[in-house]
Amino acid sequence: IPEYRISSQLVLSPYESSWSTHVDGENLQVDLTMAKALGGKGDKGKTNPEELFSAGYGACFQSAMNAVAHKVGVKMPSKPEDSIVETTVHLVGSMKDLDMGLRVEMHVKVRGLEKEQLEKVVHEARQVCPYSRATKDNVYTKVYCETM
Repeated sequence: IPEYRISSQLVLSPYESSWSTHVDGENLQVDLTMAKALGGKGDKGKTNPEELFSAGYGACFQSAMNAVAHKVGVKMPSKPEDSIVETTVHLVGSMKDLDMGLRVEMHVKVRGLEKEQLEKVVHEARQVCPYSRATKDNVYTKVYCETM
């Protein structure tokens, strides 16, 4: 199996009451901050690991849908605004007890498909999407399908 290495460097400042971080990757340079909901500053212009996970999962799932559509005999729309994946990541558990986990809600909206067609595409995408496979059985994920 071919392996593709994607790396980033994470620099953490331990001298602040709420951490701040910089990620420097091949195609991404971004500053991170702890979300306000978790007691951080929620600095404008910065993101957090949960937002990055949400964006990565959504983008990966969209790609997986496009890749598997032909398998179920479906032609996906070509305009980006006609195929939308909205992904929300929720932190669940107890931060006090350091017992945190994730819960994911994904709203898939596609124009020009019947709901049954869309559900087939989503089902197949869940089988091949690397994020779906990595989180299977350990991150509760609910996918909602909607035709536009």
